[in-house]
Amino acid sequence: MRSPSPAAWFRRALPTRRRAIAAAAVVVLLAAAVTWAVWPQGSGVRTESAMLTVRSGPSGDQPVDLDTTFYLPTDASSGRKVPAVLLAHGFGGTKESVRSDAEEFAGRGYAVLTWTARGFGRSGGEIHLDSPDHEVRDAQRLLDWLAARPEVRTDGAGDPKVGVVGGSYGGGLALLLAAQDRRVDAIVPMITWNDLSRAFLPESTGGAPTEGVFKKGWAGLFFGGGGNVGSGPAGLSGGTAAQPEGAPASAGPPSPGPGA
Repeated sequence: MRSPSPAAWFRRALPTRRRAIAAAAVVVLLAAAVTWAVWPQGSGVRTESAMLTVRSGPSGDQPVDLDTTFYLPTDASSGRKVPAVLLAHGFGGTKESVRSDAEEFAGRGYAVLTWTARGFGRSGGEIHLDSPDHEVRDAQRLLDWLAARPEVRTDGAGDPKVGVVGGSYGGGLALLLAAQDRRVDAIVPMITWNDLSRAFLPESTGGAPTEGVFKKGWAGLFFGGGGNVGSGPAGLSGGTAAQPEGAPASAGPPSPGPGA
């Protein structure tokens, strides 16, 4: 039997009156202005792609370029604000891995922001395995960006109503982001882990690890997946259709070590 789509899971996760999800404004935390490319994206949906430069790291001052695509219902505007979804891909994937899911959400009236996580695809930076100081702070800056969009609905100043959806690596990001940022109102983490080190060394503890059995096969598949950028299994429903890449940032220093 076919499992429900991510959009179906998301609808079940929120009460009807709380399906409105969005973000609130702090554009100053983005490191640079961006140049946008806009084109029609099927019936009722338009998209914008850009390379966003955000600042994260332990001190919040390290710039990293993230390849993003923003999906909007065509009737969304400052006069008709819509809820938002932050949609994360799985390990080894890119924003293309979740394109079909983003289109479905946008077709149902949500503003959807997808991005390629640091260290993958065209995004800069290095992989830190959903580190609170890196990947999670990257996502917080994306919430700030959503907050500044005139089409996105908000709860109030600095307090967005936003849902975070992701599978596997993206599911871990959803859990960590909700724990670190109180602005997140709903999450749909799928096929993810509670503790990645315990997943690979199941007898380890919070201190010094005991003699656990290292899951070499699973670890090899997990880390080897980084080479299959944009592969279907890394996304939510396997959508991998081609799409124009983000325009380069108009200002700000490039991040070190792009993933591709």
